[in-house]
Amino acid sequence: MELQTDNIRKIYFRFLVPSLFSGLVMSIYSLVDMIVVGQYEGAAGTAALACIAPLWPFFCCLSTLFGNGGAVLFSNAKGEGNTEGSRAAFTVSFTLICASSLIVWLAILVFDEELLRLFGADDTLLPLALSYLKCLKWGIPLWPLGYFLGAFIRNDGAPALVGIATVCGGVFNIFGDIFLTFTCDMGIEGAGIATVLGQAIVFLIQLIHLFSKKNTIKFAKTPNFWKRGAAVVSIGFSSCLCSVGMGIVVVLFNNQIMRYFGGNELAIYGVAGNLFTLIQTFSYGIGNAAQPIVAENMGAGKMERVRQTRNLGIYVALGIGLLSMAFSMLFPTQITCLYMKPSAEILAAAPEILRQYFTCLLLLPFNVYATYYLQAVQRVKASLMISLLQSVLFCSVFLYLLPPLLGPASIWYVMLCVEVCTTFVSIYLMKKEQNIKL
Repeated sequence: MELQTDNIRKIYFRFLVPSLFSGLVMSIYSLVDMIVVGQYEGAAGTAALACIAPLWPFFCCLSTLFGNGGAVLFSNAKGEGNTEGSRAAFTVSFTLICASSLIVWLAILVFDEELLRLFGADDTLLPLALSYLKCLKWGIPLWPLGYFLGAFIRNDGAPALVGIATVCGGVFNIFGDIFLTFTCDMGIEGAGIATVLGQAIVFLIQLIHLFSKKNTIKFAKTPNFWKRGAAVVSIGFSSCLCSVGMGIVVVLFNNQIMRYFGGNELAIYGVAGNLFTLIQTFSYGIGNAAQPIVAENMGAGKMERVRQTRNLGIYVALGIGLLSMAFSMLFPTQITCLYMKPSAEILAAAPEILRQYFTCLLLLPFNVYATYYLQAVQRVKASLMISLLQSVLFCSVFLYLLPPLLGPASIWYVMLCVEVCTTFVSIYLMKKEQNIKL
């Protein structure tokens, strides 16, 4: 597969399919856990996992910060024929993510209860959330390091292996969840064990590429370490902020829902937030598929191929947004029953709440893709602006402004307002940077 000469559509979809599978299986860990635990523990289990949910984007933010940032520099250097530069990009990124993962790991080990209360857990939900986290926290480094390796292996021309690894880990997690939770009667604790083992499988399978003949991911001496590290962080920061913002959104929503409503609504939001995360992770796949093609061709000066890739990614993002919104709006009751054994109160409230919330899915993939594309062409400020507005500023403003002005029920339209405003900014910045015609 030659990124600089092969047909753009062909190589894009060759990257896209495993990237989407990777995104699906990345989300399966939290998705299947919530379904299995909700069926075993009821709405309390779903609400407890909603309090765990902010951890996943925070794990992901480390891999996107150092993985996406380093992988873009890695591909640019390969496009220029600079072997030492590509190896230095990997070495610096790997060192930084290991140090950061260790700090996050220690923080969760020491402050687990305090973090769960910050994420919205009350005295009723805390014991269930701690039972899940008790097993999960011993495998925490597997997530940032696994996603990090996947970014480099994908850009090194082996996207299929990343897809295979994530599918294998996800399939194990599905059956492991069911077996440990129900067959072994371990409940929410069994779901935590299966999740850790599934991610360990992903990590180990990905290591196969490092021993293959086609592997170009190598360690090297890195002069100007901190200068290179700053370049990695500057490129990866916008997608990192997107992941951090997703975690912040969940924390803010959890606390506002508990303030205005209660545990039933938090359980419904657990369902909505879980599917939102699934579509957002799919959107990462759209961006990840475009990044190696865009970065390498930009390094080689082939801007027409960059533009073709950009437009193809936009069409895919808008198509996935339309399909995901249509499906979720048509089947809200079925989705609720899939995730938990709902009470009569939840079953009555869930369809209206989910339909209101899921209007945001139409525009979500395009906005995420915009940050990835601008990142790949090294328009760091523009990419950072979109991420900052979408994940932090717009959400915070609407979440704390709408309920007092329009009533508590308006909280379910917050994400629609966020995505609409972000779309206008995304279109403006992409047209400004690349004269894009939508």
